[in-house]
Amino acid sequence: MKKAMKITGISLGTVLALFSVWHLAQGQSIAPSQNVSPNFKGRLLAISDADMIAGAYANGELNKVNGIEDELLLVDGSGDSSNPMEPLHVSNSVISWPAILEWNPTNQLAYVAETRSVHKGDAQKMGNVFTDFPVGKKITVVDYTNAATPKIVQEKEVGENIQGVSINASGTLLVSGSTTIGKELVVMGLKEGLIESVQYFTHEDISTKDTGNGGIRTIEFHPTKNIIAANLNNTHLIFFKITDNNGTISLSQLGKTMEVAKRWSVGNWHPSGKYFILSDLRWGDGLGQITHGKGKLVSIGFDEGGNHTIIDKEKVGLSPEGFDISPDGNYAVTANMRRTWAPKKGFWFVPARKESSLSLVKINPDTGELTKVGKDYGFEGALPEDAVFDLENNTIAVAVYHDRNEEFPTEGWIDFWEVKDDELIKTEKQLKVARGVHNLLLIK
Repeated sequence: MKKAMKITGISLGTVLALFSVWHLAQGQSIAPSQNVSPNFKGRLLAISDADMIAGAYANGELNKVNGIEDELLLVDGSGDSSNPMEPLHVSNSVISWPAILEWNPTNQLAYVAETRSVHKGDAQKMGNVFTDFPVGKKITVVDYTNAATPKIVQEKEVGENIQGVSINASGTLLVSGSTTIGKELVVMGLKEGLIESVQYFTHEDISTKDTGNGGIRTIEFHPTKNIIAANLNNTHLIFFKITDNNGTISLSQLGKTMEVAKRWSVGNWHPSGKYFILSDLRWGDGLGQITHGKGKLVSIGFDEGGNHTIIDKEKVGLSPEGFDISPDGNYAVTANMRRTWAPKKGFWFVPARKESSLSLVKINPDTGELTKVGKDYGFEGALPEDAVFDLENNTIAVAVYHDRNEEFPTEGWIDFWEVKDDELIKTEKQLKVARGVHNLLLIK
């Protein structure tokens, strides 16, 4: 009987004990909410995907609620409700990295990239949410000239499963990624903020076999120049210079394609334009989805001559899918969703499924070096995929997908945290929005 109770020479009891230790070691304490009034400066664009709850990633159970649809909302970060703004139903998908929103300050327009389209019909279960949702094809343009009553002014089909969206400093070009083979990099010419022309590009290093990771996955314009940093295959980084010759677009690669991460999501330019910082989730496939370690922020020194360098890598929390850099360039904050995608029922074996967290990182603006400050700050809520600083660098807004204890949630919310003396303080303020909020954008 003793031999029957052993697994490759290790007793079953030892295996269970080690599993328990490993499981408990990934617990996260909750930061208490404090009676502090947040002072968020600026407005926020918030986008919600109502088609699925967080647990659908694991079991395909959507738990849709009649009457609740995908939603785009512009809100005053201060919580001022004297001028309420109407939400709009805009197709979007959480099956994307949190980089599907963009803003045109000149024309007061919002752009939304449709990675996957709206799920229609009464079915409440899918075999695989990554493949079974309808293909997303369009960029939706929303006019906020009258912020109280926004309106959709353009829906332009530009490819398949649109990946991210970014606008250049002069407001003349928009870029996105697409999974259409041979047309993965989409460059759009704008006239008065509307898409007037579309041109397509590809690259020899794009993986067309890996449909889950291959292609241009996120893309960001430099703060002042017509230069883009692109997520290639979720593992590599590539820089391009865009030349616009009277509407004819050409791309020139700046330096070599860089392998920068095991699985990265979004990247942000430092306000100085000298560094590009990205988030490596360190995810794996199969069991790697529950055994991976903590993520990292990776700081890249950008050189227009092509001699880019990896300056630093700093460990943060588990699954830091979204992050932001403060406007003054001194801090970064990561939204660590951990494994809150795991359904409440039947997934007891998944560690780190009950709490989420934030990590605060200091950035040396002279060198691009990163230093995590203190602990991870735990909080409740499922799938927080994004966090953004306010205009004055002192307050952080965090998108929380929904309450993981609700089987058919109707709401998500935005939490507010204060930055004080290199620490994060969770305030009691919550701004309720439609369920499925997964991407935020600061609007001046």
